Amino acid sequence: MIVKNWMRKNPDTISSDLSAKAAMQLFETKKIPFMAVVDDGRFKGFIARRDLREAASWTISTQDIYEIQYFNERLKVKDIMVRKPVTLSIDDSVETAIKKGSRFGRSFLPVMDGDTLVGTLSNRDFTLALSQLLGEGEGLHSVTIELNGDSDTTIKKILEDFFAANVKINGLFTLKNPNTGTKRLVIRFDIKCFKKIISVLEEKGYNLLEKAKYEKHNPLPQNNRES
Repeated sequence: MIVKNWMRKNPDTISSDLSAKAAMQLFETKKIPFMAVVDDGRFKGFIARRDLREAASWTISTQDIYEIQYFNERLKVKDIMVRKPVTLSIDDSVETAIKKGSRFGRSFLPVMDGDTLVGTLSNRDFTLALSQLLGEGEGLHSVTIELNGDSDTTIKKILEDFFAANVKINGLFTLKNPNTGTKRLVIRFDIKCFKKIISVLEEKGYNLLEKAKYEKHNPLPQNNRES
């Protein structure tokens, strides 16, 4: 997975000369946690909504009219922003992005093509990708099978059993057991008779760690909904 194929393109940007007060208003309008700072097409750094809020909170707590006036009129984005931040190249792998974020404690990474800002990757993007892997909102069943490393518990064999049971597979991925390192296969699928495939898998002797059946919830009648 390469960063350029997964990054958020055309990111929101902000000028370093914008006042802190105006920047806060812009953040509240866009409802985003970070923005890249760009002046005349040149990337300068980034600023976090959290840092602006902390600056505003400290100013208010002092109850000093001069401090409040300074925040409202003179404090600018360039006074608060992170300069020379950790960045990614469009050709970096997503794995590299995760490692850099973890190593440097960053939840927001600008993506560069040479000296030009072309996108961003953040924890929000990784969370969205994870939600897609898990099939959030798709209304699918899922099972998690422990792969023991023996000849009877291979991904190929498991998929053959799914296909033989006429199950439509919508997605699959593997994860490691955090304690033992053993691989686990997660399969998301669509089938009318959930019990049928579960019975097949149990008869085959697979180690089913999780069985998640999607239950369609009907909306509450109008007069029973919370106001």
